[in-house]
Amino acid sequence: MDVVRTTGRARAGRAAAAVITTAVLLVPAGGVALADPDVTDQDVRDAQRAVTSAAGAVADIEVRLAELSTRADDAEVAVAQAGETYAQAQADLATAQQEAQRASEQYDQATEQFADARATLVAIAREAARSGGSMDTVQALLSAEGFQDVVSRSEALTHVSDKADQAVQTYLAAEQVATTLKATSERAQAAQEQAAAEAQSALDAAEQAQSDADAAVAATQTERQSLIVQLAAARNTSAEVEQARQDQVDAERRQRAEAAAQAERTQTPSTPSAPSTPSTGGGTTAPPTTTTPPTTTTPPTTTTPPPTTTTPPTTTTPPPTTGGGGGSSSGSTTGAEAAIAWAKDRIGLPYVWGGTGPNGYDCSGLTQGAWRAGGVTLNRTSRDQYRQVKKIAYSELRPGDLVFWGSNPNDASTVYHVAMYIGGGQIIEAPSPGNTVKISSMRYTNSMAYAGRP
Repeated sequence: MDVVRTTGRARAGRAAAAVITTAVLLVPAGGVALADPDVTDQDVRDAQRAVTSAAGAVADIEVRLAELSTRADDAEVAVAQAGETYAQAQADLATAQQEAQRASEQYDQATEQFADARATLVAIAREAARSGGSMDTVQALLSAEGFQDVVSRSEALTHVSDKADQAVQTYLAAEQVATTLKATSERAQAAQEQAAAEAQSALDAAEQAQSDADAAVAATQTERQSLIVQLAAARNTSAEVEQARQDQVDAERRQRAEAAAQAERTQTPSTPSAPSTPSTGGGTTAPPTTTTPPTTTTPPTTTTPPPTTTTPPTTTTPPPTTGGGGGSSSGSTTGAEAAIAWAKDRIGLPYVWGGTGPNGYDCSGLTQGAWRAGGVTLNRTSRDQYRQVKKIAYSELRPGDLVFWGSNPNDASTVYHVAMYIGGGQIIEAPSPGNTVKISSMRYTNSMAYAGRP
């Protein structure tokens, strides 16, 4: 914003107001203007330009105030997106940790089997020595360095007993498995460390996004207040009056946007062009896109009675693929009640970056925990939850269903928030940093094309 330009226009507005006020004072009660010999044509033109400039300043200020009213919303979305990125990084880290743990356990098991195989060979060698036999080849095998050395030395074992031969083969196999799993474990450990670093980086980015958002909101409020003062001067009103006026303008703008979004979301969804396989599970309602078979028209040029046709049964169109696929539902009404009760018990707990409880939650951590109590395992992030659940129309919402918000209503990868519908036009959610788990009014602005049923 060009502050100098706007401030100059505000001063021009005040000058114009002074000129207009002076002109009014020169008009007597009878309405006949008294000529002022000191006022020239140039003075009149200057006053007119001042009035025009003041009007332009008012228009510019109002436009800038409208822009500022959405700045805080944009900052909040940026924070939510950063939080979603961190949640995904956490999920990736958890997967990497599980893989590393599994690889480590497999390596430990292979090492034990290798040690057992070696011990068996040692026992065979000792037994042969006690019986006066020769186990030089076994001893040579045991002293080998590396798998290739073992293979070359094992060729001499053809004269060893079957028992020793079997032990040697077990030994060779165990060593090879242990060597392979050691490499696998090392790679898994490296992947875990990389995932941990990425998770920390994502957390740092999320915290920076929050800091940037706070700074943006503070700057917005400061600029907004300054503009309101300028607007009051240009309109010859008070800052309090203009503050109330702008608050009302912002509220009406939000109401219009919300009403438009609700109308769009609650209308009957169109049939997707490429439906996926219908989902299965406990969900009983799909978007109301029932198809009707086409009407057969008998050609007028024939007298042959039209053939009898069998009306195909009415079928329900599969859930849409738009915005993350059809998904599936395995929940039940009882499960939904349990999920809602669980979530309500967490009301008041703080929003925590990547929180999955018990002392704090992020948005998807709350819905995941709630539906775990309802008997359904949900994915970790709101984006993956949107891909996972059965897509339903908003007109079919019932308690326990999930509602999602994103930057693009048709792209699951842009989802940044999820909440659970509890009925009566209300949702329960972990909204954002600095807030707590709470019940809010249902909102449609920036919502995804479809809601979801776990």
